[in-house]
Amino acid sequence: MLFAARKPVLNLNGQRRKLSTKRPKWEIHAYFLDACNCDWGCPCQFNAKPTHGNCEGVAGYHILNGSYENGNRVKLDGFNMALIASWPGPIHQGHGKASYYIDKRTNQEQFEALSNIITGKVEGGPFALYASTIEDFQEPKRATVKFQTKGIESHVKIGQNTAEAWLKPIRNPVTGKVHRAIIEIPEAFESNRMEQASTKKLLAGDGYLSFRYEGTYGSFSENTWKGS
Repeated sequence: MLFAARKPVLNLNGQRRKLSTKRPKWEIHAYFLDACNCDWGCPCQFNAKPTHGNCEGVAGYHILNGSYENGNRVKLDGFNMALIASWPGPIHQGHGKASYYIDKRTNQEQFEALSNIITGKVEGGPFALYASTIEDFQEPKRATVKFQTKGIESHVKIGQNTAEAWLKPIRNPVTGKVHRAIIEIPEAFESNRMEQASTKKLLAGDGYLSFRYEGTYGSFSENTWKGS
């Protein structure tokens, strides 16, 4: 679900909130699990069209350490967040829909900080650029967001059956042996090094977005994003 930073498609339907003029400072060091309906490798990584014409998937984030400052400093260490998203065509063409979920262990300040980050309300990281391609979205909700870190076998789950993305290794179709692959994109806005995986399970059904796949694209990476 990574695409090159072309000119963003701006949301003009009035639902997207304006970027903060106070320019809060924030930084998170996080594990990132990404899974979508494309074939392994995901053509979107190379500015090509999605495998099936559209793009939909689940992304999960486990924050190793992080902070958000807007008058006072809010610690974000150890929390998880996730999103479900769908676009009718290539992501850069916009018209997307999204649902956002924030770790229910957060207090109100932490919830608001993570909500501002993941929805792109504040600048920085990949989130604001993705937000510029979203036309309709559900406001962030508190939920049980579980993130099991295990490289290309990592697993993120939202609620009981809200959404889930579970990675597994890509295997050689002839020998059955694990096929390891890494995509490196030096100037990527999201992650410049992603371990490639397949999906053991990829599903969503939150009443707003619904899909189910397996054996499709997945990736795992470690990143530091910031905004100021």
